[in-house]
Amino acid sequence: MSTSDEDSRGALRSILPPESVDRFLDTCNEHGWLLLGLGTATAVSLPLLGLEAGYFMTVITEMFLFAILALSWDIVGGQTGYPSFGNMAFFGIGAYTTAILTKDFAFAFPVAFVLAGLVAVTLAAVIGAVVLRLRGHYFAIATLGVLLAAQQVSRILDITGGASGKILLQTPSGETFYYLFLAVLIVEMGVVYYLSSTRFGFVLNAIRDDEEKATAMGFNTTYYKTAAWMLAALFTGFAGGAYSLFNTFIDPQTAYNGAWNVELIAMALLGGSGTVAGPVIGAFGLHTIIELVESYAVGWQLVLLGLAVIVTVIGFPNGLVGTLREYGSEMEYYKHGGMAATNDDTKVSADE
Repeated sequence: MSTSDEDSRGALRSILPPESVDRFLDTCNEHGWLLLGLGTATAVSLPLLGLEAGYFMTVITEMFLFAILALSWDIVGGQTGYPSFGNMAFFGIGAYTTAILTKDFAFAFPVAFVLAGLVAVTLAAVIGAVVLRLRGHYFAIATLGVLLAAQQVSRILDITGGASGKILLQTPSGETFYYLFLAVLIVEMGVVYYLSSTRFGFVLNAIRDDEEKATAMGFNTTYYKTAAWMLAALFTGFAGGAYSLFNTFIDPQTAYNGAWNVELIAMALLGGSGTVAGPVIGAFGLHTIIELVESYAVGWQLVLLGLAVIVTVIGFPNGLVGTLREYGSEMEYYKHGGMAATNDDTKVSADE
């Protein structure tokens, strides 16, 4: 066990009672659908209880947006173990799809929004068939190349508005985007939570842990990786498709935001990569901190982002949820006298 792991767990032991951690983890594992439903009901009720369109609704809407992006990245980067630096390419593709269809071809926003996700998925299938045959840093560099290529193409084409971008004036209300981003996030969390207990989720985790063994067991790892990549692109494309009208403006720098590309990875790592709740918690927490910095210490946002990445990697390499899970496992281990927990009917006493 590394010194940083021991320090982080020691800090948790001094703050959280072991029983509280156990109860928290058991509740999350056994009642995931219930917690998702309660969270949904709470978020839906906020505008009904007085949250009006304005600054606070915009901030919460952006939290939903970043949670979608962080969880989408984690499908490939955390669940499958293929850290991508190109997810924002699908965000930009979705953003330009709705911008072009609504402004240049007079498509209704709901239709353009759905097509944004489908276009992103289609391109992900084509691109994934190539880049997902690579591994490690080769894959990371290839995905970064995809992002840079998409940004350059958008800067050159006339239909995208070139470097000047597109201004979108006829857009839905702020409350509409609040519920739209919330709906996409809830659906994505439900899908990922469901898949985590299916054969699909188990194979993705097997690829992450040891792809060669997964291949030796007869799994078509390229198929599963491509499917995960397409699923991530779908929700990322939906997020981008809604964002262009939410922001009322889109250009190459906004659509393929380099800072966001780092932020969404940091959010997933901070909350706990490879989990359902971790990226969402990380997105809510880090975006709140960034908003506070933008309000009271303008210009320090990237410094904060860099520090968050460093602290997470060194102090909490498994993120908040992952660290809590390890801490709970340790407490279960020590609670049984340093032995693995077993069922009562299989325990053997020391006298026997």
